[in-house]
Amino acid sequence: AQVLSAGGLTLPPLSSIPMTSKLPGPHTLKEIITPPNVDDLYEWYCARNLFDEDPSWAVVWPTAVSLSTYLIEFPDLVRGKRVVELGCGLGVAGMTAACLGSQSVILTDRDGLALHCAMSTVACNQLNEGEQRIKAAIVDWTDEESLLRCGDADVVLASDVLYDEETIIAFGRACRTILSKGGRVLVTDPLVERKAGCRELLRQELDKENAEIKVVDLGSPGGDLPSSSPDGKDHDRRMKESILLIQYKLSVSKD
Repeated sequence: AQVLSAGGLTLPPLSSIPMTSKLPGPHTLKEIITPPNVDDLYEWYCARNLFDEDPSWAVVWPTAVSLSTYLIEFPDLVRGKRVVELGCGLGVAGMTAACLGSQSVILTDRDGLALHCAMSTVACNQLNEGEQRIKAAIVDWTDEESLLRCGDADVVLASDVLYDEETIIAFGRACRTILSKGGRVLVTDPLVERKAGCRELLRQELDKENAEIKVVDLGSPGGDLPSSSPDGKDHDRRMKESILLIQYKLSVSKD
């Protein structure tokens, strides 16, 4: 990893992590811009009295790696499609979709710093060269007004978002809103749920559109996409988790 900045008043410490994975198509991800690890980001937050901020976005988790790998295996899921990634963090899955030929990709997160890093990665890898296919928007899926920034889409991507019962219903509603004209939701989640029953809550919400559901056991992520911070300290157990992919196919919304 190459240190880009030690941090300052407005931006945390930042590093560039080299990528070795080759993606099909004219574009590849050669590097990812991210804080060195969650500890450094948390300390930066605390120094600014931002104690309620969540530093977990600063890691490419196995769920994001597995989702990206699945898209590479089945590129027609996103090729030519309008894609929105909810809770994107560093945006690896959304960028992978762009590399695979998506018509457009909107990376969304409630943390502006995460989006800054994601769009810095887009710029460093020249993914928008010639046309601006990848955009970013600050979106909190519990806020219906902010969902307007997503527009209509054909595919919603998300990884490791099913951990809070209070927000899962809002997440499901967000998917229904974004896919009001029909489409697919692709969510990756640890085989052992963060909180039991969360996947069932999402199923119940999306089943209001008579969603067709497909569950795929992806096992532990492989390949060369990074799934840890450069110093290797971040959550060793989580880096070895088995992952499920849940695909929901929604028809046109009845709302």
